[in-house]
Amino acid sequence: MQSEWRNLWPHDPPAAKWWVVWRVRRARQSACGKQQVRARCSIALLLFGAVVVSAVPPAAPAQSDSCNGALSALNRVKEEITPRLSADTPAGKSKLLVMASTLERGTRVCRDFGELWYYRMAVAHRLGMERDATYAKTKVDDLGYTAAFDPFSLPPSAAPPSTPELQASGQTNGSAPSSTPGPTPGKVRQKWALVVGIDSFTDKRIPSLHYSVKDSSDFVDFLKDPKGGQFDPSHIIHLANDKATLEGIREGLGILRVNAQPDDLVVVYLSSHGSPREDDPNGVSYVVVHDTNLDDAATLYATSLQMIDLVQQINREVKARRVVLVLDTCFSGDALTSLETGAGGTASRGFSAPISQDKAAGSPGPPAFSAAFQNLTIGYGRAVITASRASQESWESAKLQNGYFTHYLLDALRRSHGAERLDQLFPQVRSLVSTHVKAEVGASQDPSYEFSEGADAIILGAASSM
Repeated sequence: MQSEWRNLWPHDPPAAKWWVVWRVRRARQSACGKQQVRARCSIALLLFGAVVVSAVPPAAPAQSDSCNGALSALNRVKEEITPRLSADTPAGKSKLLVMASTLERGTRVCRDFGELWYYRMAVAHRLGMERDATYAKTKVDDLGYTAAFDPFSLPPSAAPPSTPELQASGQTNGSAPSSTPGPTPGKVRQKWALVVGIDSFTDKRIPSLHYSVKDSSDFVDFLKDPKGGQFDPSHIIHLANDKATLEGIREGLGILRVNAQPDDLVVVYLSSHGSPREDDPNGVSYVVVHDTNLDDAATLYATSLQMIDLVQQINREVKARRVVLVLDTCFSGDALTSLETGAGGTASRGFSAPISQDKAAGSPGPPAFSAAFQNLTIGYGRAVITASRASQESWESAKLQNGYFTHYLLDALRRSHGAERLDQLFPQVRSLVSTHVKAEVGASQDPSYEFSEGADAIILGAASSM
C-alpha cells in the first residue's frame, strides 16, 4: 500500500526545503541569422520564499505550507476519479483505497480545506465506508463547503446524442438516456467563444509574455470574420490581461453554461503560462491567470486555473455537444498525456512548481496520473488541441508577431475559411508548426490533439442556423 500511496502523494519528506530556479529568457537566431525567435516557457515560478528570504529565522510551518502536498495529492485524486471507477473490481477497489488513504492523510495535515474533506467523503462512500463518509460529511458541513457535482456521477455530456428516429422511438444509441438532449446532426444552432490571452500578471514574480494577448486578439478576429468563423461578435467573450482574472474566466465559463444549448458549438481558447507536469514533483497542471498569487501552495491552488477543474466545468456545466478547447501554453500536451521522459525546455509560456532538493539530487519523480484532459473523452463532442507535447516548449516568433502554433492554426483556418473538419485541419497545422520550429529554432514542437466521439467532424466555420 505504501508504494501505491506515494503515487498520489508527493515524493518529498515534510522537512524537505523547497527551492527555486529562475530560468533566463533566451533568444535564438535562426539558421539564416535573420529571424529572432523566443521560447514560450522561460520560468520556474517562485512559490516559496526560502531562497529569497534566507536571512529570516525559520519559523514553525504554517498550515498553508503543510497543505502543499495535500492539495497536490487532491488534484491527482480528482484527475484519477471517473464515473467508471468502482469498488466492485479488485483493481478499482485497490485504486479507491489508495485514494482514501491519501485523502485521510491530506485532511490530517490540511484540516480546514473543505474540498479535501468532500473528496474524502465521496471516496469513502464509493468504498462503502459509511462511518468515515459520515465523519467527513460533518467536517464538510462545519466548513461550509458546497460541491458543484458528485465526481462519480456521469456528466450530462457523457451520452452520445440520439438521432431523431431513435428519439421518436424512445431508444438511444445503445447508451442510457441523457438528461441533456442531443444536437441535430450536422446543424449548429448558435456559436459561442471564450478567448483568453494574458501577457502581464499582478504578481511581479511572474515574467511578462510577448504575444499571448495578440494571439488571442488574432483568434477573435478569425472567429468574427464573416468569411471565417462566422461567430456573432456578441457571442465572443474576450478576456485580456486585467480582465483575465480567475473570477473573470469563471464568469466567462458561466456565460457559456447559461447560454449554450445542446445544438450549439462552443470554443474556449487559452494563452498564458502553463505548468509542466515533468518539472512538477506533485504532478499538478495549472494555467496561470492575471491575478495568480505565488505566496504559498494554498494561494497558488486557490488563484490558478487548474486543468482538472476546467475539464469538469466543460464536461458538466456546458450543455453544448460540440466543444473545442485550444491551449497555447508551454507543455500544454501535458493536458493530454501522462508523464513522458525527455528533456524539458525553458520557454516563456511554461511554469514549474517548486522542485525539491530530493528531485534536484536526482531522485525519480512520482509516477504520473493519466492527465486531466483525458477526462474529456467521457463527454461527447469534446476536442482538445494543444500547442505542444507534454515535454516540449512552445515557441513564438518576433517576425510572425505570434506563437508558431497560433499563427499556423489561424493560417490553416483562414485558408479553408473555417470550412474544414478538425480531423482534416489538424494534421496540416501539426506538420507546419513542427517543420518551421525545427528549421528556424532547431527545437521540437509537435502540437497534439484528443477527440472524443463525434468531435472529429466539428467545423469551426459552420454557419449558424439562428
